[in-house]
Amino acid sequence: MPQIAEVTLAYKSTVPVETLPKITSPDEAAAYLRSIWDDDHLELKEEFVVVILDNMKHVLGWSLISSGGSTATIVDTAAIFQVALLGKANSIILAHNHPSGNRKASTADVQLTKRAVEAGKLLGIPVEDHIILYRSGFTSLRNEALM
Repeated sequence: MPQIAEVTLAYKSTVPVETLPKITSPDEAAAYLRSIWDDDHLELKEEFVVVILDNMKHVLGWSLISSGGSTATIVDTAAIFQVALLGKANSIILAHNHPSGNRKASTADVQLTKRAVEAGKLLGIPVEDHIILYRSGFTSLRNEALM
């Protein structure tokens, strides 16, 4: 019989948790996202990011999930939760930009958010918000009651 490899996982943080940024509101989420976003891409191409949070809403990390063209990007829900699971997330924040400056969530934005919320419920990883960034501000899908 062939030898089968054992799969193991490890998580080691080198930063004290109390020094990590904390996100408890859409304003804080948008400010954090602006601090990590490539400003040169904000009006150039649509990008999608997931931010992973611990149980106290400290930011454990973030990952660029997708980068597309000037009007859209393809987002795989499984990729969102792969990052969340491997990053030891207790909850997540979704974010993407609208290069056009459009403040409104598209039908596709709302559908993706609802799929992610349902997947998060199954995995026990709530989606806290979905933030849309644009040059002059941001939109919170939670505040707009679109989740």
